[in-house]
Amino acid sequence: MKVKTAPLEKKKPIRVFYWLIVIVLLALTLFFGRNSFLKMAQKKLEVAKLQSKVERLKAENDSLRKENQDLKTDPAVIEKIAREQFGYQKSDEKVFRFLPDNGGNQTQKSKQSDAEGK
Repeated sequence: MKVKTAPLEKKKPIRVFYWLIVIVLLALTLFFGRNSFLKMAQKKLEVAKLQSKVERLKAENDSLRKENQDLKTDPAVIEKIAREQFGYQKSDEKVFRFLPDNGGNQTQKSKQSDAEGK
């Protein structure tokens, strides 16, 4: 009895092509699909950035909560804010305010006018 091997050899290129298609589709899905490795890495980076932002906002929130509590309960803080931001003063004191120099523009103009007058 003879065994025929010809049909197996005809099927071999079809199997190789089939497995090649399966591997290509699997690779495309793993690297470029909706839940691919690349997108998962991007999402992990985004989560890390958002977590750091949440921590920063929590710290800012705690700071504002403490400032709010101080403003409600501490008379020294209330007085400091009233003096600095609203210009309040006690009846027996004088307040001196110093304006910024604006980069020396005023002194340069007065020097120019003095030089022109001479």
